[in-house]
Amino acid sequence: MLDKRGIIEFLEDEGLDEVNELDYKDEDILVLNFFYTFDDAELEAAKQFANDNYEGDNQDEWYKDYFLPYLTDMAADNIRDIVEELEEKFNVEGEFVIYEMDRDYHSECECVLALAEKGKDFDIEDILEEIE
Repeated sequence: MLDKRGIIEFLEDEGLDEVNELDYKDEDILVLNFFYTFDDAELEAAKQFANDNYEGDNQDEWYKDYFLPYLTDMAADNIRDIVEELEEKFNVEGEFVIYEMDRDYHSECECVLALAEKGKDFDIEDILEEIE
């Protein structure tokens, strides 16, 4: 049995925001929605990366090809670390997906995380199709 309350508290303690359980037909799989909020240093690093690597004048390209991908990669790395720690602590397996960010709203990114006890077979893509 998954420790839903403990898992949610763990994610909140790790700095993830608005952690909510999503309804899913399989009670052995915990599906959570949350936001990863970027701090000022992360936003500044993404801005610096984009400025250093983009030589054109097209703002759309600057965002789409450099700034937003940098933020997405950073969020994925940090969330992956949190999920790995969660997997060890709660003896579960997890998969997550980060939704694409928008240039006008990039201070945080939305994520969905599916968790199950070790050995349970599941696919995050199938889960997303069923809950959307």
